[in-house]
Amino acid sequence: MEASSNKSEAQHIAYLWGSWFAITCLWILAAFHVLSGASPVWLGIVVLPVVLVAGYLKPHLATFACVFLIYSNLPVVAAQFHGLPYAVVAMTPAMLLLPLGYFLWIKEEGVIFPWEGMLVVGMVVVQSFGVMFSRAPDESFTDLVRSIFEGLGLFFLVINAIRTPVILRGSLWALLATGAFMGAVTGHQYFTNNYQSNYGGLAQADQLGFSEVNERGVSIVRARSAGPVGEKNRYAQNMLMLLPIGVCLALTERKHWLKYAAWAATGLTVIGWAVTFSRGSVVGLAGTIVVAVFLGYLRPRVLVAMGIAAVLFVAVMPAYRERITSLLAASSLLSSTQSAEEADGSLRSRATIMMAAANVIAENPILGVGQGMFPYYAREYGKKSGYSVLQGNWEAHNLYLGIGADSGLLGLSCFLAAIGVVMVRLHRIRRRLLESNPTAALIATAFVFTLLIYLMSGMFLHYSYIRYFWLLFAMASATATLYAQKSPSVPASRGVSELF
Repeated sequence: MEASSNKSEAQHIAYLWGSWFAITCLWILAAFHVLSGASPVWLGIVVLPVVLVAGYLKPHLATFACVFLIYSNLPVVAAQFHGLPYAVVAMTPAMLLLPLGYFLWIKEEGVIFPWEGMLVVGMVVVQSFGVMFSRAPDESFTDLVRSIFEGLGLFFLVINAIRTPVILRGSLWALLATGAFMGAVTGHQYFTNNYQSNYGGLAQADQLGFSEVNERGVSIVRARSAGPVGEKNRYAQNMLMLLPIGVCLALTERKHWLKYAAWAATGLTVIGWAVTFSRGSVVGLAGTIVVAVFLGYLRPRVLVAMGIAAVLFVAVMPAYRERITSLLAASSLLSSTQSAEEADGSLRSRATIMMAAANVIAENPILGVGQGMFPYYAREYGKKSGYSVLQGNWEAHNLYLGIGADSGLLGLSCFLAAIGVVMVRLHRIRRRLLESNPTAALIATAFVFTLLIYLMSGMFLHYSYIRYFWLLFAMASATATLYAQKSPSVPASRGVSELF
């Protein structure tokens, strides 16, 4: 009986590997067919059954692929630079319907919707009421629909697709692989100074950049990488949020080659963040470290190591010294008008727009002015600040002021409460499992750091490109839900080699 069972299991394994070999061959043939000049329609004809078969054999692979595609922004790049229909791009999260269907109908498990999900729904309800009273209801409604699909919809799909520690760990590796991929491309662009090429849309750059005085005393213009996102500060934030995940994987993998791979991928992610020369992300990182010390997450020796790493980092990339020094100009905004005129133009504009958003909230405190409507009020309310004159429609350049202006204090409260609930749950998991399941505790800690980085860097970035945040927030919520159980069904210490 036992021999028969072993034979059946061996046949099943052989069938799975044979199926994946056939799928790989189909992908290669389809790719060569398209590269030879054939219509991309043939690629779709081959890809559709491949995706369906793969989703049936290994549903969690669709989760990993979806995480990689969303965070790398590859579908959007394919649409903007290579003609992929936007309808196909919009369907990327639909890949998660494969694991969702697997868990609901094959495994006969229930729908997962944690308490923080109700707060997300509350935010959508507030935004919906705000649309009714906005200056341009049709445009505001369009922005609301996009926000629902990239926010609540993605949140629901992700938390229902990540149900085991193995799938969670694979999703973390998918995120880290994304960071390594983007860091390698933008790092190559920086070190070769090849800013004339955008690498097929994978390494977009701000050619205006910033002025830097080189070792010869000559002022030069340093370009800033925007990666596949196309916005340098957002790209910096996205890469920075991956660093705690990379460190977590490097510390918790059992096999040495996986540890080395995780450290190497984390290093590439650091490079991707560094070549953006984002001042806001530096301040966000510093704020995160301060909060982490207050929470007791960082030991003195870790702080010393981070200090040494920071010194080496500035030594390797001295341009950051001028970028960080320029932040001191912000203090002049609080003094006389004359000194404000000497301050960095970017800082003056940001101060103006933030004051404008604060004025909007003061006059529309409950529901705000409607989802996506603040830019139409920016110039009018910006005149009251006296720091700068705004031209055109500006975003708030501050997460909290932006949400408050669009959705009022009610919407902002729902948003912050949802994040707060998840962070409290993760903090409790860390304390409970630090001794019995250190891997789970470190994963929870990594997501606390990730959310803190988003909140801190949000002081300089508005509520946009929200799919990145909601993807990570949903994964943090899935982690909190998964380890809320006393004994998860699958050990969290399984390596990535056991995912396939």
